[in-house]
Amino acid sequence: MEHFIRQYDNLKGLLNPGSMDLYLAKVFLIRYVVILLGLVATLQVLDLLSKSDDVLAGEGAQYGDLWRYVTLRAPQLFSLFSPFVALLAAIFSLAGLNVHNEIVIMKAAGWSAFRVILPLILMSALIGAIHFVFNEAVTVGAKKEFIDWSDSDFAADIPPAPNRVDDAWVTDGNNLIKAETAQRSGSVLYLDNVTQYIRDENQKVTALIRADVVAYRNGKWDMFNVKKFDIETLEVIPMQDMPWVTDVPPERFMALALKPDLATLGQLRRAIEQLQKEGHNTNNLKTQLYQKYVAPLSTLLMPLLAGLAAFGLHRGGGLFGRVLFTLAMGFGYFVMDNMFVALGQYGAVTPLIASWLPFVLFGLIGISFILVTEE
Repeated sequence: MEHFIRQYDNLKGLLNPGSMDLYLAKVFLIRYVVILLGLVATLQVLDLLSKSDDVLAGEGAQYGDLWRYVTLRAPQLFSLFSPFVALLAAIFSLAGLNVHNEIVIMKAAGWSAFRVILPLILMSALIGAIHFVFNEAVTVGAKKEFIDWSDSDFAADIPPAPNRVDDAWVTDGNNLIKAETAQRSGSVLYLDNVTQYIRDENQKVTALIRADVVAYRNGKWDMFNVKKFDIETLEVIPMQDMPWVTDVPPERFMALALKPDLATLGQLRRAIEQLQKEGHNTNNLKTQLYQKYVAPLSTLLMPLLAGLAAFGLHRGGGLFGRVLFTLAMGFGYFVMDNMFVALGQYGAVTPLIASWLPFVLFGLIGISFILVTEE
């Protein structure tokens, strides 16, 4: 009883709503920053140790390239682990408040369970907004540059990553077209190592037409260093540079081969609009588009799921069990979210449901936990 009175005296000056909100938000934010920096630093050191030999083996590499590796890799780790760190920070914050009877004092002052975790939810909303902006402004560009640098075997002084996509497949009537790379330079689109699979009405390949380079400029296509391979005669026929007569719009190559995790929201929307106009399936891109919103917003769920660790007696090992259960629920959300993303990409469920169902479901579960403990 004396311990409880001392705790009450310590918090008495904070029990006005404004001061207590700031106190709870600060407790959560400090733990979030400390855990995030510690986790990212640890993973970054381990990653750098495993890749340092490869980085330094690059052509013209210097020790300063190790720092470049860190600056390109760290944003990906920050974006990837931010929601999970928010879960850990919420659990440690609320469990600590519970152990020191601060939750009991707040409830004795008339605060409901939802009112207790409200400052954490608001701080999570701020973290989610920063996560969204950081991902669009920094992570996407850093990841694209990192992949381009890695593909160049970490060579120094390589040019900036071009606006290109790899392994682009499109259809042109019955025919299939593959371009190893599609790269835009101003108003000109270049396709490298283009192969046309000429098919008959029964979808049987009758010939292959190969061009080293195909360029779209001034509203028309041109093919260079063209060869034709006849399937029936097994004859290779060299052909002159020639115009390419096709109805395939140039943007289709870029849109179909776009990698959503290397694209910004604007690029994804333009690709979806382009493909929808042509009647292509856009489940994959739509699912990834929604995920760009859901991933930062998932930070909001973490204080709700961690609420189970805040309320109830901590004696007899009950708190430890609730913490473990909360961690399991957090992992369950990430597993279910990834599973539904895969289902949405392959069209098993609609992209909207695939992206938002786990978020809504676990949000309701978190609210239910708090309502049960409130009763």
